[in-house]
Amino acid sequence: MITPLKLIVLNTRPYRETSLLVNAYTDIWGRADFIVRGIRTARNKAAAAMFHPLSILDTRTYYHEKKDLNQLKEYQKIYLLDGLCSDVRKSSVGLFIGELLYKTVRESEENRALFGFVADTILELDRAGVELADLHLYFAARLCRYLGYAPDLSAPAQKNIFFDIKGACFRDTPDTSYGAFDLDASRLFRQILTCPPGEATPLQCSGTKRHHFLNCLMNYYGYHMGKTPDIRSVDILHQVFL
Repeated sequence: MITPLKLIVLNTRPYRETSLLVNAYTDIWGRADFIVRGIRTARNKAAAAMFHPLSILDTRTYYHEKKDLNQLKEYQKIYLLDGLCSDVRKSSVGLFIGELLYKTVRESEENRALFGFVADTILELDRAGVELADLHLYFAARLCRYLGYAPDLSAPAQKNIFFDIKGACFRDTPDTSYGAFDLDASRLFRQILTCPPGEATPLQCSGTKRHHFLNCLMNYYGYHMGKTPDIRSVDILHQVFL
């Protein structure tokens, strides 16, 4: 059966001599893997370029319910994403977003809210200006809401200023466990979480504090996943946004 679907490319790797294996997040299946046959040839170089990380494609695929790997029949870009492809800072953020999704989102089921959130973030990244340095932090902090472990914000902000990883809440005493949020990281987390959806108030902090905050977030993800995700692009972002 041929099925139409939209997908966001997370990463790719060569498959056999001329094919490409595509790890993607889709609008109707959630996480899914696809094979694109015969695309890694000199004649198909332009087509292969469509599958860069975070490319959003309109596709048709041969779908077999009992197969883990389906074949893409037709594909075309929905958005050009020129900024994402040409700006090394934006492509670095894009690599992080794709890697974080690949390491944390495992469900192969429809979640249009998550698909829309990711697609909106990609378009925001493509047109971002001076606020670019904060975009990956907002994405990583907000993604946890879609993964089932949104932090509790009910405690009064004036007194409960430290974020507790295990309790997923803010409290009035520091969390002393390894990798815990300190005061600065806790304040950044609350600022992001209380910012209205679709908005991003600039974060007034240094590159070092951004890096520390992102590592705290990864520890939070790790607590709920049972293992801290190994996101190699975190260090790349630190170098880009020093």
